[in-house]
This record gives sequence, C-alpha cells and structure tokens, in this order.
Amino acid sequence: MKYNLKKLDKELHERVDTTSQKELEKINRYINLLEIYYELDESIVENGSMVMTENGSQRFLKPNPAITEKTKINTQLLSIERSFIFKDLEDLPGDGSELV
Repeated sequence: MKYNLKKLDKELHERVDTTSQKELEKINRYINLLEIYYELDESIVENGSMVMTENGSQRFLKPNPAITEKTKINTQLLSIERSFIFKDLEDLPGDGSELV
C-alpha cells in the first residue's frame, strides 16, 4: 500500500472527535509537519547527506541540516500522535463488530 497524505487525513478525521477544535487543529498541524518532513527527504536526496559549505576561502563538508530538522519534526509528530484522543474502535463504521 502506498502512503497517501489525503488518506491519512481522512483516517485521522474518522478516528478523532471532529467536534473538538483542538483535535482538528492537531490533525492540521500533524499533516503540515508530515508535508515538511517529506520535503526535507527530497532535499536530502537532492543535496545528499553531506553538503559542501564555503566560508570565504574555506570549503568543507558538513551534515545536511535537513537531517537535524527531520529529527526535530519526528519528535513533534510523535508528541502529537500521543496527544490524539481517538474514538473507541467499536464506534467506527466497518470495524467488524457487527459480524460477531
């Protein structure tokens, strides 16, 4: 299965209390951070894990700053994930409970 932000957004809207403005804001922030996270991936692929830095007559390699930023964003994503208040799985349509 291919990863899809729109499907993830829909899944989150189905699993959290969408009457809560706080939960809606967390979903929006989560999706926004994911978009940035994957843009940083593109930068790392394009520029490599090490980048050439020029400072006057000096030239040297240093780690791509996008790697550090990805780590920070990952921490924020995990924090938001832990703070979601998910509905009970029994309340979700199509959970299979009607088959029991």
